[in-house]
Amino acid sequence: MKRVIWINLVLGVWLIISPFVIGYFVSSASSTVAVANDGILGVLLVACSWWIVAAMAANVGVSAFQVLCGIWLIIAPFVLRYRELPVATVNDVAVGVLVLIVSAIETWRLARPPIRAA
Repeated sequence: MKRVIWINLVLGVWLIISPFVIGYFVSSASSTVAVANDGILGVLLVACSWWIVAAMAANVGVSAFQVLCGIWLIIAPFVLRYRELPVATVNDVAVGVLVLIVSAIETWRLARPPIRAA
C-alpha cells in the first residue's frame, strides 16, 4: 500500500529542482511566482509522502491533503497567472495530474475497510 506514495515523494523532489533543471528560473515576476509555488508544493509533497511512508498507520487526511495539492498544481498556473511560461505550466499541470492520481489511489486504499479473510 505504501509503495505507490513513493511516486509523490519523487514528484515533490522534482518540483523543488525543476525550475533550475528545466530553466524557467529567470528574473521575472511570473517566474518568481512559479518557482515559489513549485518549491512550496514540492516541500509539502515530500513532507506528506515521508510522513505516510514512515508512519505505522497512514493517515487518510494526509493523503487527502495530497489530493488537494495535485488539484492546486493543475490550476495554479491560471490562478497565479504564470501561464505565459509554457514550460512551467506544462510541468505543473503534468505533475499535478500525476500527484492527483497517485494520491487518489492512496486515499481510496486507506479509506476503504480492510478485507477480512474467511
